[in-house]
Amino acid sequence: MKKSLTIPCLAIILFLSWGSVSLAQAPIRFGVPPWPGVEVKTEIAAQLLEALGYATEQIQVGPPVVYKGMENGDVDAFLGAWTPQQNPLLTPLLEKGAVEIVQTNLDDALISLCVPDYVAEEGVQSFADLAAHGDKFSRHIYNIEVGSPMHTAMEEIIANNVAGLGDWDQTGTTTPIMLAEVMRLIDNGQWVAFACWKPHWMNIRIDMEYLEPVEGTESFASASLIHTVVRDGFKAQYPDAYQFLQQMTVTSETQSLWINAYGQEGLPAAEVAGTWIKNNMDIVSGWFAGVSTPDGAPAMELIQNTFN
Repeated sequence: MKKSLTIPCLAIILFLSWGSVSLAQAPIRFGVPPWPGVEVKTEIAAQLLEALGYATEQIQVGPPVVYKGMENGDVDAFLGAWTPQQNPLLTPLLEKGAVEIVQTNLDDALISLCVPDYVAEEGVQSFADLAAHGDKFSRHIYNIEVGSPMHTAMEEIIANNVAGLGDWDQTGTTTPIMLAEVMRLIDNGQWVAFACWKPHWMNIRIDMEYLEPVEGTESFASASLIHTVVRDGFKAQYPDAYQFLQQMTVTSETQSLWINAYGQEGLPAAEVAGTWIKNNMDIVSGWFAGVSTPDGAPAMELIQNTFN
């Protein structure tokens, strides 16, 4: 004889069932600083995950708020953890187990000073070559905002006379203003040394060379890694999304193209992302190798059907 469920038992089952549905339907919340490369990269991840049936949300905040949100459980994932520059924000959370580095999604980022190609061809290949040609540069460096880590690092290089730059000075402005002036000087064939980094649209639009660092320039010129970071518990809640994020990697050249299309050509991030996905299914298929949809179907089949 079957036993009927009592009201308390039924209530418990309904509560547990409701809880599991809510958990499955909770959106994956990405922290997104106002940086074109991270905005497009996150949009690509979001479109792909939504094609698999996940809900996503993009929270537009700066890195300090992103990391605080991950610690508090209010942000799930971040695709723009640029290190070593963000180590003061990231390392304490790693040590507490509040976040996890899932993948280095870009491993060829770089920060340095750059010169136009025609200047590099005249023998300026390193920080060590600048002082000997000081007159041609007007002993001046174009840099980003006063108070930024790059501006402060260059102040220290000049103050310590690293590479003979003690009698040089620098201008600090916003990146668009700096690059507009740099491009004007280049159009006139003048010699100019300026702060540069990749990925960025400048790598697409300016023919330039990165200067090799010397001892004492480490705080300014450095290779960097950009990581994908998730909050503690993300893997257990979203195992298939976690596996996808483990396999999603890009190059600085690709991300620079995204930045150029979105930040300079003015295309919407959603359009840049969708077009890139359609045109790069071979790369996307690598990101989804062995990944299933939440209901167990092969993920790549659904991706191809969605973006055809």
